[in-house]
Amino acid sequence: MLTLSPFHAYADAKTEIDNGKSCNKAHSMDGFSIGLISAGVLAAVQLVLLALQAFEHHRYAARRLQKKAYRQPTGQALVIIPCRGLEHNLEENLAGFFRQDYAYYSLRFVVQSRDDPAVSVIERLINDHPNVLAELVVAGSATNEAQKVHNLRAATHTIPEQVRFLVFADSDASPSPSWLRALISRLEESRAAAVTGYRWFVPTQGTFREAVVASLNGSYAMLMAGKTPNLVWGGTWATTRENFQKLGIRDAWEGQICDDLVVARLLLRRGLRVQYEPACLVATACYSSTREMIAFIHRQYFLLRHVIPTWWLFDTFVGNYHILVFWLGVGAAVFGWGDDVRSSGLAAAGIIFVLNWIRAEFRAAAARVYFPQLAQQPPFRRIFWWDRLANLLIGTVGFVLSVSAGLRRSVSWRGITYHIERGGRVRVCHGSPLGNSLCCSSDERSPEGAGREEAVPLAVVGAQAESPRSAA
Repeated sequence: MLTLSPFHAYADAKTEIDNGKSCNKAHSMDGFSIGLISAGVLAAVQLVLLALQAFEHHRYAARRLQKKAYRQPTGQALVIIPCRGLEHNLEENLAGFFRQDYAYYSLRFVVQSRDDPAVSVIERLINDHPNVLAELVVAGSATNEAQKVHNLRAATHTIPEQVRFLVFADSDASPSPSWLRALISRLEESRAAAVTGYRWFVPTQGTFREAVVASLNGSYAMLMAGKTPNLVWGGTWATTRENFQKLGIRDAWEGQICDDLVVARLLLRRGLRVQYEPACLVATACYSSTREMIAFIHRQYFLLRHVIPTWWLFDTFVGNYHILVFWLGVGAAVFGWGDDVRSSGLAAAGIIFVLNWIRAEFRAAAARVYFPQLAQQPPFRRIFWWDRLANLLIGTVGFVLSVSAGLRRSVSWRGITYHIERGGRVRVCHGSPLGNSLCCSSDERSPEGAGREEAVPLAVVGAQAESPRSAA
């Protein structure tokens, strides 16, 4: 018996050590469960706040859209529309600008080159609508800024004295007949520094690819309302000529990669308000391929990263916090050690899924407010179901693309590649089907291009004589 006592002592000590390890593991698992539950509660709070904001957007949009009659502003408006290439529904979209229910306005289309295929469409529309004063500006190639920015700087080089309002629109937007009157009427009554609309992607088939861009875009649209800190969207926004010149917007555009976010940054720094007008939300066709869709989403995050980096950081890592917690909960529910961990993970993931579904319901309700007839069609209904069931997966795609965009310093946009160099300088590489390939750095200009944006002659094509509709 005495000879066996050391072995018994060793066995008792080993048992105590094993029990201690099991106890420590249990305590560790309990700590993980508590941490997961706490993260889930924070994610739930975030989603409740986002759902409340989505509800406010829906309420605000429904109330504003019930206002059928917008008063007629009394000032001349100049609508500037940069164009490039034959994009989807181009002629139909541009024709909408000629059918505006506004007493005094003129259109100014701007392209990089007369070789642009959009020129023939613009000239045909100008000839078909002699009652609207319209002109075409050829801006030339950009050298140290985005081509769209260069086009806008060329188009605003000279502004007629009688113009009171400046309106900017994209060629992929499809405006309603009351679009211009609603935009400027809101600008007058709100006395904001600028009024903006936004886009809503309209599906044609209701595929998952369309759901990705429609859901991500719709999530941002729902953040806009009457009292929120809205950003300017370049596809539809307006300001007064006085504000445009006083704020130095044209000078602020020089050498920049983006137009609307630069304006938004300028207004934020001045503490000036941007008003959102739901009647100026415009329908935009979804992209026809997965590659185009990914490139579009990636480009949006890239521009935000390099123009307003603090907003990009907040949007990427705070705005997507609930998505990260959701996948952590799913991982714990599937691979967790112990019933407590699996239950905590399942509870966190389930609550986030349900709250995200509620947000998707508000997006669907908003789409029905904006597009009451289109929303009943099968593609829209399929999009709604994709948004409800797969929104967290869609959000994950957005998160990955946002992080990827933040790590890159170049982006391709309509056949042109832009490189962001140190100090924020933009290097432009033209390689589009509209002309021969041409690369030029931000500080290497050809003699022909030097100072082009300051002395650009406004090459006007098809300008019509003033009529009572277009006179100041």
